[in-house]
Amino acid sequence: MAQQITVDSFRTLFGTDEEFAVIDPRPRERFVQNHLLAASNLTPDRFETELAWRVPRTDTRCVLVDDGGEDADAAAAKMSALGYDQVEILAGGVEAWRASGAPLFSGSSVPGKAFGEFIEKSCATPSITAAEFARRRETGSAPLLIDSRTREEHESYCIPGAVLCPGAELVYRVLPHAGDGREIVVHCGGRTRSIVGAQTLIDAGLENVCALENGTMAWQFEGFELEQGNDQALASPAPAQLGAIQERARAMAETWYIDRVSSIPAQEVRTRYLIDVRGRDEYENGHIRGSLHVPGGHLLQNVDRYLLVRNAIVILIDGDRVRAITTAIWLRRMGWRRVFVFSLDDDKSNLEFGPGPLPSPLEDRDLDPADHADAEELLARNRAYLEWEIGLIDQLPGEPSATYIERA
Repeated sequence: MAQQITVDSFRTLFGTDEEFAVIDPRPRERFVQNHLLAASNLTPDRFETELAWRVPRTDTRCVLVDDGGEDADAAAAKMSALGYDQVEILAGGVEAWRASGAPLFSGSSVPGKAFGEFIEKSCATPSITAAEFARRRETGSAPLLIDSRTREEHESYCIPGAVLCPGAELVYRVLPHAGDGREIVVHCGGRTRSIVGAQTLIDAGLENVCALENGTMAWQFEGFELEQGNDQALASPAPAQLGAIQERARAMAETWYIDRVSSIPAQEVRTRYLIDVRGRDEYENGHIRGSLHVPGGHLLQNVDRYLLVRNAIVILIDGDRVRAITTAIWLRRMGWRRVFVFSLDDDKSNLEFGPGPLPSPLEDRDLDPADHADAEELLARNRAYLEWEIGLIDQLPGEPSATYIERA
């Protein structure tokens, strides 16, 4: 039977350099009701297919958290059978955590969304309402509207006239279009990728950039229609443009102390995540053996899903480093200390081809309005969702895993 760890001892882990993972093995419907911000939801029925890439080293310290039932015990037994020998259970589970004065969170993908709210507040990221954006469009001074979600989400539905540019691609693709002083508005389905996307371009030195407040949800609140099947996307930079973009990315990397590696370190010393942040076609046409395909914007929004082991090494891979640097900066600002970038141009000797082991981001797309026949019910759900997301910032003080709050 797994040993228990007290709340006080567990809390001290967040101030150390020790590797550890926090796993909530309860069914998803119970997890989303109340959970620790640091916890990743992984049910035992997925251990055999997912645990090896979420917690690659079997000697990693793993803390299981449930609500005092039998979920943690069952998960501990299954992890032991799979060779994980440093498994503990948080004594008293989520209720003991709450009783200690620490917050519990509802919902999913909370760490990324809470961080987005923190960025908006700490950076004063500018925004524009859907009504004001529509008014400017009617006057003929339409800003360039960028959808920072995935291709699957964009083609499923978007604001009419938006062009696709996933979040980690913004510095890579937008800079060639920013020379004429045209205003740029970044949108997503709700808030997080709009905020982080706009702030990314601002940090890259662009002016006249803002986020569309509350994204496509706000567009619907105003009674405006969405469109489906939009396949318009910003093109990759021409070879003649790439040098200036790389130089801008290098300057940003120096500001945030992002280092490059010219070879991939071994897994034996410390957990190592290899994340390829390029587009799906690029990844399938050749990627480092063992790397996972997670576009950068999707990684940031779902960091609790992909980077489960804290204090691990994270190596972000692309061809020219621009997208990897963009993503690495945001991970560094989230509190990930060992983040590096690797270019495939440095080593193409160990490539494999085809899709990776992870599902398409299509499975994680935003709530599609076409899935709901009752428009009023959908709007009510969206309003409740936005109230929840905006309120996350007020829950962060005192949360030990939100180390960026302490540095602000």
